[in-house]
Amino acid sequence: MSIFQTAENLLLGKRRARKDFDERFTRYLETGTHAEGDGESLTEAFLASGGTALTEASHRWAAKAGTYDFSQATDVLGLWTEPGRFEATLANIERDGYAVLPNAISPELVAELSATFAATPCHLTSDTFTSGSSDFDTLVDFDNPAAEKYAIPGRRLLAMPRIRELLLDRGLLEISQAYVGSAPTVDIVTAWYSFPATRPSHQAAQLFHFDLDRVKWLKVFFLLTDQDDRTGAHVFIPGTHRDGGIGTPLLKRGYARLEDDEVAAVHPRSTWKTMEGLSGTILFEDTRGLHKGMNLIEGHRLMLQFEYCQSLFGHPADIASAKQDTYDDPHWAAMEAAYPRVFDAIS
Repeated sequence: MSIFQTAENLLLGKRRARKDFDERFTRYLETGTHAEGDGESLTEAFLASGGTALTEASHRWAAKAGTYDFSQATDVLGLWTEPGRFEATLANIERDGYAVLPNAISPELVAELSATFAATPCHLTSDTFTSGSSDFDTLVDFDNPAAEKYAIPGRRLLAMPRIRELLLDRGLLEISQAYVGSAPTVDIVTAWYSFPATRPSHQAAQLFHFDLDRVKWLKVFFLLTDQDDRTGAHVFIPGTHRDGGIGTPLLKRGYARLEDDEVAAVHPRSTWKTMEGLSGTILFEDTRGLHKGMNLIEGHRLMLQFEYCQSLFGHPADIASAKQDTYDDPHWAAMEAAYPRVFDAIS
């Protein structure tokens, strides 16, 4: 096969991936129904287009879905009381793919969440094993951890009144809506501990990768421990969240974990941003960009994470199992009535 035939076949493959994605997204836009293969189609369209297929789909969804006035939401965290902070944060996310808010959570709230999570059963994740869904009965062992990662499932977190309160914080909903371009939907609620290991863990996302959770989304990370280059700081490559931001040689590897050296060959280490921060910091990030959690050398890391997406196209939501749960929570019920799209995955 000649080089011209190879190039032509690649182009045809990209066109087919784009056409398949466009047809599937049109179906979802018109009917709200999922189909087997939607997630794979989203991934292939991203790899083939460098992101433009997802961006164009996002614009189509925004034109249909509209936005909310979140005046009935409670301002729990007080993120935007300082003049200009909202605008600066949004601009940073749009330009770089992330924004950091130091001292966004009070020490009292950090202590409360840390104590609650330490008493909550976790799911063990390791490169040597991954426990099944029946193993949600393991409390974190700080002295002798049995795995690199202890994760608390979303359903257990949503049963906590404080988590429900934070999830519906007015400031988080407002910044998520502004970034994704339309009414946000809660997609992921998770928390996890990370512990030292001899090498970066694939299962614990300690190698570079990009997420393809939805067409567009924003993740919110709550740092509940101090994080630096020895205790598992987050690393992000600014600008790689944008269309064409990830170098072609890396996209050719597919939806895969990437070693530091192969990433550095395309995106020099001087461009990497290490998110060192004290407990109480909030990190906003579009994880379509290249990122990883650093391998821990000492101590442990505790993170709480929410994801607000634009639509649920692609695959079932991580917290879909919470649909069968009910809460004696008047504020939750009032918010669900006022802002139903926020609850699409869990109601």
